[in-house]
Amino acid sequence: MGLVGLALGLLIGLLVGVLPTVLAMKLEDTFRSSTPTNNLLVVGGLQRGRGLEPEPRVYVGAVNAVYQLGPGLRLQSQVKTGPVNDSALCHASQLPQNNCEHPRRLTDNYNKLLEADRAQGLLVICGSVHQGFCQLRALVNISRLAVQFPPAAGTDLVFPSMLYVAANHPQASTVGLVLRGPGGGSEPGSRLLVAATYTGLGTRYFPTNSSREDLRFENTPEIAIRALDTGRLSRLFTYDINPSEDNVFKIKFEAKARNRLSFVRAFGHGAYTYLALNNDANSGSKGGRPRSLLARICASARGPRGTESRKLTESYIQLGLQCSSDLRLYSRLLSVWAGPAQSLYGLFERPESRSGDTALCLFSFPDIERRIREARRKCFEEDHSQEVMVLDSVIQGSGPACVRRNITLQNEQLDCGAAHLQHPLSITKPLTARPIYTDRGLTSVAVSSVNNHTVVFLGTATGQLLK
Repeated sequence: MGLVGLALGLLIGLLVGVLPTVLAMKLEDTFRSSTPTNNLLVVGGLQRGRGLEPEPRVYVGAVNAVYQLGPGLRLQSQVKTGPVNDSALCHASQLPQNNCEHPRRLTDNYNKLLEADRAQGLLVICGSVHQGFCQLRALVNISRLAVQFPPAAGTDLVFPSMLYVAANHPQASTVGLVLRGPGGGSEPGSRLLVAATYTGLGTRYFPTNSSREDLRFENTPEIAIRALDTGRLSRLFTYDINPSEDNVFKIKFEAKARNRLSFVRAFGHGAYTYLALNNDANSGSKGGRPRSLLARICASARGPRGTESRKLTESYIQLGLQCSSDLRLYSRLLSVWAGPAQSLYGLFERPESRSGDTALCLFSFPDIERRIREARRKCFEEDHSQEVMVLDSVIQGSGPACVRRNITLQNEQLDCGAAHLQHPLSITKPLTARPIYTDRGLTSVAVSSVNNHTVVFLGTATGQLLK
């Protein structure tokens, strides 16, 4: 994000609160990090019941450091996360058995994931070092570890997939979202949805030497739902959430070359969780373009009142998003924001454009929901005419294809899948929209509703903020 990105994010917060009377922007407060920033998280009034103060806080993830800021952007606490001795060809040093024949070197830690679990009073921090290792720190004071992880006792229970969460390369994407379950008994409480770019053998991220060790393929799926209940340390960050294999979305090794996934954002809307991503497999080839995708799963960040969580592979469905005018196709998604009036704002670029052409398109969540229902209905009941297909590139997508079964699905099954077909689906025809605004060098979008007006903020590569 960088210092410019941090300033823009804070300006957005300031402007939304005083928009009706603002004629020109005024910089109220500043905070400067000594290293580039990667993430920005604003957490509103924290729960008094856990001894936390009610004022909002800003958490800043930077290279090798995380900062906690209070009112006036005053520094309240900080933690150093790097640099550390590391190697992309070595297991994490936190593993009981971590012998490595490859040399380690002092490596910067890019804090990839910064998520708050308010219910447990946790800040989840996941960096690029040690194969994507995470820490759990106290929201009220991040200088304090909230949970000793891996646990000091029972280290024989620690294995790589518990530790490898974020992407282990500075340029590889990682997004996440804390999900809430009903809790109690055998039901999961807090869970962490994580989507991370594959960085193993065959990618531009993998170390160029004679080694064929590939820790990312061995241990880390592209999308996963991980345990985040600190009351069950032996399962922390595992997929062991009744049952484990239903909580991973893993591209087959032979299909990874045609599924170069780069993740843009994970967000909740209504009762569902969405992932915005790009498939960059065709980028750079003659006439090839990336594909922008929106995936939905039936898991909610709202907790017990949201949609009941389903198996990740059962409820996963994706469709393309296409932003195009009569003459130009903006094929790669840069940023998304769920706005008011059931609208999804997507900012796209033309990767082949040397001038940095970008466009903002507007999609409708009711249209997205209708397309998903129609696709599942056709998969089970109608002649689908290849409009929907099982994702055979996914390990869990090796089962039956969409064939007519004369099965009538209930509304919940149309929304979230059914036991008849426990495999991720893809809608082949993209949802299209025409640009509502075009410019050069746009990089990010945020939307708010103020006094019955929809206000769109657009960040630029040169550090400007457009309203």
